[in-house]
Amino acid sequence: MSKPFYKNNLTGNYGVLEGQVVSNQASYLRLRLVNAVGGMIELSHHHENVKPENLVQVSPEEVQKALLGF
Repeated sequence: MSKPFYKNNLTGNYGVLEGQVVSNQASYLRLRLVNAVGGMIELSHHHENVKPENLVQVSPEEVQKALLGF
């Protein structure tokens, strides 16, 4: 996966950015979540709308360690 990974500090979930959502005068970033499947990190079908201040860019190694344990 070549897109940078982000962590939602409110939920602890990891994902990649997939655009922006504007709802009721508020602006959110759309985070497509990733999960561990068969020892690999894959995109899931789940999304979260996140305020930019609640996101932090993380390394692929941090995502691997969090989701796969190594």
